[in-house]
Amino acid sequence: MDIEPRLYLFRTSFLSCVALLAVASNAAAQAPSGEDVASARALGIEGVRLADSGNCTAAVAKLQAAEKLYHAPTTLERLGECQVNLGQLVAGTENLNRVVRETLPPNAPPPFVAAQQRAAQLLAVAQPRIGKLRIHVEGAPLDKVSATVDGTSVPSALFDSGRPTDPGPHEVRATAPGFKTATASLQLAAGSEQQVSLVLESDPNAVLAAGSAAPGTQAPGGEAQSSAVASTSASTGPNRVPAFIAFGVGGVGVVIGAVSGIMALGTKSSLDNACANKVCPSASQSDIDALSTRATVSTIGFIVGAAGVALGTVLLVTARGGETRTAASSSSPAVRLRVHPWLGVASAGVGGTFE
Repeated sequence: MDIEPRLYLFRTSFLSCVALLAVASNAAAQAPSGEDVASARALGIEGVRLADSGNCTAAVAKLQAAEKLYHAPTTLERLGECQVNLGQLVAGTENLNRVVRETLPPNAPPPFVAAQQRAAQLLAVAQPRIGKLRIHVEGAPLDKVSATVDGTSVPSALFDSGRPTDPGPHEVRATAPGFKTATASLQLAAGSEQQVSLVLESDPNAVLAAGSAAPGTQAPGGEAQSSAVASTSASTGPNRVPAFIAFGVGGVGVVIGAVSGIMALGTKSSLDNACANKVCPSASQSDIDALSTRATVSTIGFIVGAAGVALGTVLLVTARGGETRTAASSSSPAVRLRVHPWLGVASAGVGGTFE
């Protein structure tokens, strides 16, 4: 025999042994303890006794506990039978299905075989009695809707589909963020299919609550509002302050120009009297200098006045409204411009300071 087939057989045998060991180890790890088996047997016997006496309500709790500890077809079959008798057709038929589909070993105990046969008979009678409930929801995105039937959640994937439901009275409820809760009550007949339609209406109170979030909390779709600083904003009319300042500067320039001009005219009149034939004595030199200075200051004042009036007119025409913000946590003093003219012996001007 070639080396390659031998290696192949060796690998196959080795992997098979590993797989068998893993299955055996897993079965040993999952095997119930003797105490669990004994407890399950006692609970099962008690559950069957209660079921035989017609007390399925008490029997279900015992049989469920026994099945959790140790599975036995006999226990699960009686559990499904009691659930069907109590009107829990969906849960009961599912347990009966598990018994029917279970593969029993060739040497299975006769009670297990009898339980499987009995489960098939019960299933054939109970399954056609299961109703179907079709839930239809309008008014809100389906991925945002939460629906329940008798308090049990129903995935949105089952909307508009026949959901297996026990016959009898039911309450269907649908909710969604920002919408009022919609409810509907119905009586589902055995083996019938019924549709319930729920319309979700917008909840104005929910919208109002979202818009008036408490300070320090996160409002839906907005930013967190801080309780430390409460800011408010209000629109204002056109800001004409710069225009008025320019008019003020222009007015001051006109006043200085007028005063200096009047003083220059007075000086000129004095020089006209003192200077005969346009010839002035040396004593009038100071008046000549003062006349020149006052004429210059007057000219500058009128220029400043004209510029101020022109600038003020432009600012007044182009003034726009804005938004002012005030913060409760801090207040900044208003900045003001104070304008004051000055007049010297041989000079004049306009000064200003910010306060």
